[in-house]
Amino acid sequence: MRFLRKLFYIALIPFLLSGASLYAADTKTQKVKKIDLNTTDGELIEINVTKKGFIFDKYKGKTVLLDFFGPMCPPCLIEIPHLIKMQEENKDKFQIIGVQVQVQMTNKELNNFKKENKINYPLINLDYAWDIVSFIKANTGWGGQIPYMLLFDKSGDLKQQYIGMTPNKNILKYIK
Repeated sequence: MRFLRKLFYIALIPFLLSGASLYAADTKTQKVKKIDLNTTDGELIEINVTKKGFIFDKYKGKTVLLDFFGPMCPPCLIEIPHLIKMQEENKDKFQIIGVQVQVQMTNKELNNFKKENKINYPLINLDYAWDIVSFIKANTGWGGQIPYMLLFDKSGDLKQQYIGMTPNKNILKYIK
């Protein structure tokens, strides 16, 4: 446990030194960056990047958890039932978005994985996640470890990032 805690803080230092900002704008026009995510079910999730985090157009007013995971990652697989339960119990004020970043899969294969595991939140496949993955890596110092989660409050402000398995209570305290 101490090792995971140290690893978390080591990964968090570059993020904090950067001003804890996920801001990306064209300085000449002051346009805020937009990132579009396409789910395996064909839905579009539009994200507006702000100085403090992400505004998810589809989930305004909800706390949003971006979960970067892999279908062959044992800690990720262990967390899935806990995420399903959190999503179900807090669906009016909380939204999980899973981003599969481990292996090349078709949307059909990832949808089969979703069905087999009874996942009740949208999934983004690796082929449709390059923009968000690149942006997160460039702005947080994330090195690609999974599971990795970013938690945004209902205003879209980044509240927490988690590397490795995370107890539900650490996430639930931000859902109000």
